[in-house]
Amino acid sequence: MKNIFQHLISKKAMAIFLVVATFASCEKELEDELLSDTSVDFLYSTPEGLENAVVGLYTLNRNLYQDLSLNGTYPLIPQAKSDLGVGITGEVSLYSRLLWGASLGDYGTTSGINAYWVNYYKIVDRANAVIQGAENLEDIEESRKNQILAEAKCMRAHAYFTLYRLFNNIFITTEPTTPENAFDVPQDKSSEEEIFSLLRSDLDFAIANLDYATPQFGRWAQGAARHLRAKVAMWEEDWTEAAAQTDAIITSGSHSLTETTAEVFAGELNHSETLFAINFERQTIGGGDPHIMNWNMVSSYADAPGLIQSVENGGAGAGFISLNQYTIDLLNEDPNDTRKNGTYYIFEYLYNDETAVPAGSEIGDPLDLYENSEDDQNEFMLYYRRQNPGIIKFLDETVEPTDRNHYKNIMIYRLAETYLIGAEAHMMLNNSAKALEYLNAVRTRANTAPVNSIDLETILEERARELAFEGQRWFTLKRTGLLYDYLLDHMNNDNMNESYPEGNPKDILREYMQNWPIPQQQMDLLGPNYPQNDGYN
Repeated sequence: MKNIFQHLISKKAMAIFLVVATFASCEKELEDELLSDTSVDFLYSTPEGLENAVVGLYTLNRNLYQDLSLNGTYPLIPQAKSDLGVGITGEVSLYSRLLWGASLGDYGTTSGINAYWVNYYKIVDRANAVIQGAENLEDIEESRKNQILAEAKCMRAHAYFTLYRLFNNIFITTEPTTPENAFDVPQDKSSEEEIFSLLRSDLDFAIANLDYATPQFGRWAQGAARHLRAKVAMWEEDWTEAAAQTDAIITSGSHSLTETTAEVFAGELNHSETLFAINFERQTIGGGDPHIMNWNMVSSYADAPGLIQSVENGGAGAGFISLNQYTIDLLNEDPNDTRKNGTYYIFEYLYNDETAVPAGSEIGDPLDLYENSEDDQNEFMLYYRRQNPGIIKFLDETVEPTDRNHYKNIMIYRLAETYLIGAEAHMMLNNSAKALEYLNAVRTRANTAPVNSIDLETILEERARELAFEGQRWFTLKRTGLLYDYLLDHMNNDNMNESYPEGNPKDILREYMQNWPIPQQQMDLLGPNYPQNDGYN
């Protein structure tokens, strides 16, 4: 139903577009074949074509992250709307301030929020085409067919799960767009049972047919499928299923936590802790264009005297969004926590320009010129832009430190979250010993002291320290029913909240905002009685 996705083009045109976009680096013979009159038949009716179409799904899955619209804001919208960051300036901060993305009429909804709806429904549509093509294909080895189906079903489940958690009132279909159904219009949202039944079915099939090992980094494998299945179970409050899935991953022998936090985001992320990552490295599955996530989240420290841009200080940074005081305080609770020492986050920017070091300071001393004043806006803005701790989980150490365009692979799911999901599931099953074991595995790896008791707040605080800005926090708080309360308590920082000219976002915040508005341009393509989320009518 491409009218829903604002892509009123034929199936053949879409297929050719995807192929050209995905396989520009392939051999000339393959290009000629895919651009011929038999292109669509090849793509969805041969094993080779279907395998190529699966690679196209990975490329589509990367689109939001590489889209540089609004200074690369799109992949950071969930982080901006969560309770762990502070919106400082730039486009991304407008989502933190609830000036964007909180109503039908604002530009942030018609641009960034709309991009999520369109992108994930596009993935669904192409995954449906792959699945239907594979199911109808007879002349193919069963194992080869099941591999294609498993990867496509993982991608469909991931897309639908994301759409549901963001927009709530979504429709599901397992039929790809064809000329015959292109103008069929959904009249109503799908039920939760319909949505979760499909999620369970897709992921159970994937788990049964994927190996833990994959020949190419970045593809769905059994560990990632089980991890996503556990997340789905948590939303259904099926603690037994979630615990079983996390236990299976942890005891599989195929995945383990890296020995130190310094290894988690080093290099290409191709290590035992990674379950699923999006490739940006050139000439890899779905790899290609850059992103500018690091640039948004590292302070513009080089604007201060005595510093020049360097890899050690986090590369190029604009300081548009960063850690808020709530998250900083959590990370500072244990002085031995290694996550803040240039591994996940950067808390100190070190003087490195001997020609301009301020009097009284030396090379290697931390920048300390600015104060996070409670009421002096000029002072605290200089602090936030130049000195506030930043996030370096997306830093590409191989590019020039002055370059904002990075090719760092992006972590989506990793084993540390598996442990924390398992900890919560086992806690809900009254298995405190196993819950503490899993929670403390994450804490001790970060060189923090183990805890002796566990509750939901303890788990959420550890998730904040470990997973901040990896795109999971907003979903977790919504699932646990705490999103509104946590945002009201500590969203952004108080001095920034009071400085926003449109008003304090805590005064703007409403409980219904836990569901994103379905953009009006999408509502116009749905049936006349299709339900908008409450609060946006």
